[in-house]
Amino acid sequence: MPKISVIIPAYNSEKFIAETLDNMLAQSLKDIEVVVVNDGSSDKTLSIAEKYAEKSNIFKLINQKNSGVSAARNRGLQEATGEYVVFLDADDYFDEVSLEGFYKQGEKSGADIILGRLRMFDEKGMFPFHAYAEKLSKIEKIEGNSKDLLWNFLVGNKCYKREFLVKSQLKFPGYKYCEEGAFFMACVFSGATLSGTENSVSYYRRHTAEQGLSVSQSVSEELARSFSAALEEIYNGAASAENFFESDAQKEEYLQELLYKTAHILLSQFYRLMWHGDDGCVSFCSERFSYLRSLMTKETYEKLKKENADLHLDSLLKSKKEVSENPEVSVIIKKGSKALFHGIYDQTAPFFEVIVSQKTVEEGALPEEYRNCSNLKVLPEKSFLREAGKSAKGKKKLIISKGNSLDQRLFRTVFRLPLPEAFKRAFFSPLAKIMNLVLRKFLK
Repeated sequence: MPKISVIIPAYNSEKFIAETLDNMLAQSLKDIEVVVVNDGSSDKTLSIAEKYAEKSNIFKLINQKNSGVSAARNRGLQEATGEYVVFLDADDYFDEVSLEGFYKQGEKSGADIILGRLRMFDEKGMFPFHAYAEKLSKIEKIEGNSKDLLWNFLVGNKCYKREFLVKSQLKFPGYKYCEEGAFFMACVFSGATLSGTENSVSYYRRHTAEQGLSVSQSVSEELARSFSAALEEIYNGAASAENFFESDAQKEEYLQELLYKTAHILLSQFYRLMWHGDDGCVSFCSERFSYLRSLMTKETYEKLKKENADLHLDSLLKSKKEVSENPEVSVIIKKGSKALFHGIYDQTAPFFEVIVSQKTVEEGALPEEYRNCSNLKVLPEKSFLREAGKSAKGKKKLIISKGNSLDQRLFRTVFRLPLPEAFKRAFFSPLAKIMNLVLRKFLK
């Protein structure tokens, strides 16, 4: 029996899977099996995995028709034979001593789940260590009702005792977003014991648009509904868990944290990025937020409201059309570039309109995905700036005469500056340009 089974679901991962499988070969713990579940890939993922299976007997390859990441993980779990089980995505990897760290802490603590450290990265480099995972990794005995667990749902930094999973018969649910959180918390609510280790680090890849955004980086009504359903399952699991809380007050505080997280993610990862999603996503987020608000205490809502002051949560706009008709900022672009337009439409403060010259469009600077956005106005080149100024609806104006890129935090940062509103309106354009330099050079 191998000490650890690593289950890797793989779907169209040809760009990254070799790096991930090489990382398995480099692990300091050698008594492992790596179960690769090819989930109906249409690229070279399967052939790459087959070469590794020929190279080393630690690899066990399973080929199935495309059924989704949860089904692939569940299939891998059926085939796993290790004392412990770890789930790793096909574009992520571990520190070389991570599996050894998981195993040693599991044997030392006897816990059902071991939590390690976590760090995200992209093509530009590493992000800071995940704060909640870092905190939990330092704790020998983690309390199951710790609210910190609610902020650490990613699958890669957790190692499960396989005997516990077999006895509990828990499976990954079929959600397309946050399925790993629903699975993990179901384990916690069923009585799993938990321990942390600083000797295991998982690295989670953040994709760029050019690389193809992962599911968790995408924006759509379908994914927003899936996330909401997963969090509702977690909420109901917590509400019905027996002997889980020490008091009714602790239970209420925990449930309020879940409501806060659900609303926070719907706003930050869906609503704020509305221009990348479909029309239904905005209305769903607005409707769901109203429901969540009805369950919140005054303190929970005020905390959320303070952190999202620019969204005006008391009267949250319900559609892209409504946003287009009530922009906070009018961005007037005399000459632009694709990078500039991406920087604008990536803004985490979404209440803006874009006014651009016909010439800029004809020159191909405006990316195709934004050409049908309801907040876009295209005006003739002749007398463009004068006509743009007349048609602008925003209380604040940003005039751009050349194609510089914008930090996606820019509008939200300027909105939050402790300056009189009248001053920000009058000098929004120079303020934005100064803050853009500060954000890009000093606050990366």
